Amino acid sequence: MKPFFRFNTSCLLCCLFFTLPLSTWAQKAKGKKIDCTADILRYDATLNPDMQILTGNVIFKHEGAVCYADTAFYNEKTNTIEAFGQELIIHINDSTHLYGKYLNYDGNTKIVTIEQDVMLSDEYSVLYTDKLTFLRNQNYGYYDTGGEIINDSNTLVSEQGWYYTTTKDVFFKKNVVLTTPDYTVKTDTLKYNTQSKIAYFLSPTRIYSDENTVYCEYGWYDTEKDMYQFEKNAKINTENQELKADIIWYDRMNEKGKAYRNVCIFDSVENVLILGKYAEYDKAMGYAFITDSAIAILIDNQDSLFLHADSIRASFDSAQNVDYVTAHHRVLFYRDDIQGSCDSLVYWAKDSIIIMFRSPIVWFDKNQTLADTIRLFIKNKDIKEMHLIKNSFICEDVFLEQKFNQIKGLHMFIYFKNSKIDYVFVDAQAECLYYVLDESNALIGVNQSTSKQMRINFENNEVSTITFYDDVKGDLTPEEDKMNVLLKDFIWLNQYRPMNKQDIFKSDFYKPELKKEEDDFEYDD
Repeated sequence: MKPFFRFNTSCLLCCLFFTLPLSTWAQKAKGKKIDCTADILRYDATLNPDMQILTGNVIFKHEGAVCYADTAFYNEKTNTIEAFGQELIIHINDSTHLYGKYLNYDGNTKIVTIEQDVMLSDEYSVLYTDKLTFLRNQNYGYYDTGGEIINDSNTLVSEQGWYYTTTKDVFFKKNVVLTTPDYTVKTDTLKYNTQSKIAYFLSPTRIYSDENTVYCEYGWYDTEKDMYQFEKNAKINTENQELKADIIWYDRMNEKGKAYRNVCIFDSVENVLILGKYAEYDKAMGYAFITDSAIAILIDNQDSLFLHADSIRASFDSAQNVDYVTAHHRVLFYRDDIQGSCDSLVYWAKDSIIIMFRSPIVWFDKNQTLADTIRLFIKNKDIKEMHLIKNSFICEDVFLEQKFNQIKGLHMFIYFKNSKIDYVFVDAQAECLYYVLDESNALIGVNQSTSKQMRINFENNEVSTITFYDDVKGDLTPEEDKMNVLLKDFIWLNQYRPMNKQDIFKSDFYKPELKKEEDDFEYDD
């Protein structure tokens, strides 16, 4: 899948800037007098005998910060000051400045409030709000009348914001919207630590971009390492895919991710659903790896195929849609009309081809098929062809697992029509053992034949005609005179057949001793 979203570190670092002047106010001991100068200093005893009225080039200093105003009222007794001006300015340093039209500062309670067209700026960003307050004793500042932070092309707005100088945590609350050129974040509570440079999503959060949409109810983003994690109903949607899990983690720098518990990957183009408890994603390699109760579901409204294996890997094409799915070790699948077992399997999504390796078995109706490799061709959700490659063997249960029709050959090709066998073609080393019945289904005898090639036609799942090609040998023998009614290499494995979709998790699994060439098999994708 594509990277979920990108986060610009500076858009949250700007939250630190408005705390610099406030923390400067808050460093010294309680009660230190405010130092004031002005062009005109006067008293008005009728107004307040303790009040100094300062006008013209008003400057007052406290704990290293400098404020410029048009007018100020300074109460030396209460050690408080009110300042006014069309552009009241507080200079913190050469690059950090605070603007407003009204300031109230209490040197004893150590609370400063700036109001009216408040703007905090530095070389990186600007904060706009109507009111900014800092509480020295509690070491935090806040705004609660709405704020907007602009950094380059990034904008963050919220109704409330808090900064804690001790923990270096910044909280944004209520209708938080972070807008960047690449994505938009909407949440109710966003936390950022200026020391660790980690942002936390503390409430239901939605992240929108051109590539995808993210939802989570908790999460974090490490702006330094470019890593993020979404938790609690985490979900990532692209145009054609959806990823869900309890936890989704992604390293954007290395383009690798992990998902934990209740993992669900759905491809709406190929109608493939993959489930598991753990997943890994590698964008550069173009795959997702799923294990721990891994299931792949080939979705069909009429009859979906359910597949389980120790591990499942989904490989993606350039458009990030599922190209093919591989399943490894202890593979079992179930569909109402067909079931299978093998050690390894590949599903080519665009061509709807299933290839089974290492002791593959396919069951349908009363039939069992075996070969070194089995290929299933699906069209419009129906099985159209089945290719049995090397050591092919098909048998049909005729009577309660006591009598079996059998066909054997080097290669075998089974063709279906309307979900039923149309005909079987055996290529090389063809052998057939078939029970002949009369019209009342009474047994006449056993027909056993060999040839180089053979074609068996079916009607309503019953043999209608058999055609033999080259070097034909065979006879019809009454059953009571037939001592051996099983072809060489016959084996009946119905006990391993999944009878419902829950059976794909059954522990009883067929695993014969592998041949040398099978042991050396590796699937090259």
